[in-house]
Amino acid sequence: MNDFFDRYLNNKSSEGDFNHFLDLFLKAEKGGELEKRMYLDWKNRREADAVPDLTPVLHEIHYKINKTEKKTTEKKSVVWYLTRIAAILVLPVALALFYQWGSSSSELKFAQTVTTPLASRTSFDLPDGSKVWLNAGSTISFPNRFGKNARAVRLVGQAYFDVKKDKTPFRVETKDFSVKVQGTAFDVFAYPGENAEVTLEHGKVQVETNAKAMVDLTPGQQVVIDKSDGRIEKRDIDSKAFVSWKDNRLTFVEEPLEKVVLCLERWFNVAIDIEGAAVKDIKVNGTIEYETITDVLNLLQITAPINYTYDKDKQIFKIRSK
Repeated sequence: MNDFFDRYLNNKSSEGDFNHFLDLFLKAEKGGELEKRMYLDWKNRREADAVPDLTPVLHEIHYKINKTEKKTTEKKSVVWYLTRIAAILVLPVALALFYQWGSSSSELKFAQTVTTPLASRTSFDLPDGSKVWLNAGSTISFPNRFGKNARAVRLVGQAYFDVKKDKTPFRVETKDFSVKVQGTAFDVFAYPGENAEVTLEHGKVQVETNAKAMVDLTPGQQVVIDKSDGRIEKRDIDSKAFVSWKDNRLTFVEEPLEKVVLCLERWFNVAIDIEGAAVKDIKVNGTIEYETITDVLNLLQITAPINYTYDKDKQIFKIRSK
């Protein structure tokens, strides 16, 4: 046990070591073992001058748990795991336990990256106190501390931001455009190969494309950036339909089936193939909350002129016209 912790604290742990470490957090019966080892390490390091920033550690654990949750057969939710971890991390002994991991890696001093696997979502606070909800199959990168002149993050995928108001501008950078704000709540949809969207709930944002085209949004407006030619379209919408995913609901209003399928693939971590161009343009309306993928496809089969089958060998759903 001591050898394992020594390796971990010196940033030399293997994947197996890290999985064992997660095991200590996730299994209640091992709580005593964990707390005893944490206390001993804290006792040995209590003369340390600086208290490390444990945010990178929590993000790493959060990501690992998101992945672990999909494979486990236990019925406990990820909320239970995170609550247990958060409760332990606020203890002084946890500060000592993670000190060397948080301080020995030079990469963590410059940037942090949080990634959500498919069929998973997460939320957390940025260094300035702004809140982020990260959708399935998305990645966000940001510094440990924002500078005095800018608060910038890099996004691939989809995220909802509730930005803490500050005189320092906040910027979301994606491959094809950026969003600038100071304090507001908005959604950025920027998955590779799909039309990008920025949806504003409240406040004000400015969207600028790589081609230097700019557009300002007011609450209840959305800008769509065409993936093929970069053309910008601004429209009035019901923002709730586009941000409901952060509350674990998918809402579709006159969305083409092709886009709905892409959302379902990420939401459930499945593969779906649409046969026929005309089928892709079928408009879909509805809300998904607790349904399984088969529930959703059954409902689509009833309400739209489609049929679906499942190929067990290729592990793919196939949708075609009736």
